[in-house]
Amino acid sequence: MNKYKSLHLWMIIPFVLMQSGFIDSYWITWSDEDWSTHIHVFSAMFWYILLIVQPFLATHGNIQTHRTWGIIGFFVAGATVSSAVSFLWQDVSFGDAGGFGEPFTEGFFYGIVLVELIMMTGFAVAVIMSIVHRKRTDEHVLWLISTIFYIMMPGLGRGLEFLIFTFYGPYAWLALSICSVLIIITLLMIGWRLKKIMHPAILLGIVVNIPTFFVYWIGQQAWYVDWLQQFMKY
Repeated sequence: MNKYKSLHLWMIIPFVLMQSGFIDSYWITWSDEDWSTHIHVFSAMFWYILLIVQPFLATHGNIQTHRTWGIIGFFVAGATVSSAVSFLWQDVSFGDAGGFGEPFTEGFFYGIVLVELIMMTGFAVAVIMSIVHRKRTDEHVLWLISTIFYIMMPGLGRGLEFLIFTFYGPYAWLALSICSVLIIITLLMIGWRLKKIMHPAILLGIVVNIPTFFVYWIGQQAWYVDWLQQFMKY
């Protein structure tokens, strides 16, 4: 347990990155956002906070409190997944409306639906695996840490989009690609550091982030768009 005594400090980094990424696309426009967006952002934010607090509690003798918040955390994880899925219909509607011009074309919005569905599925699997392995500390910790990298793309991606749009140009594909590269490299570094580079949590995290490279291509597949329009009625 001692090797995790500083883990809570490391967990602050992704939390700050996520919040920074949402400054321009959420916090500044907070009053104009709908409730589904608020619920998703705050549930995800609470999940990140738990990933900071929980290691601290567990490594500083507050095991009972750690377990109590762990139970609450699983409800938070459920809220994060369900709220994310609940407003994906908006992306479909934006795609049907033709998008908003380059770089946010209809293909972008159709593609991002599948990308985020895959991410939230991976997140849910990781949370379930952390429950299954709750009595095996190393496994429990690794699965929970990995959840950060399954859902980091929206926050980090928006932050990179803001920087690239400001200093380079409206290249959303570049921002998303850089985002995925950074996440995958970080996952590999964690796996190498823990000598578990082939661990299912690491591999699943890589698989979950690969579709981000192909957002536009996915959104241009006619069969997929037809299925999406039929499946996601709004």
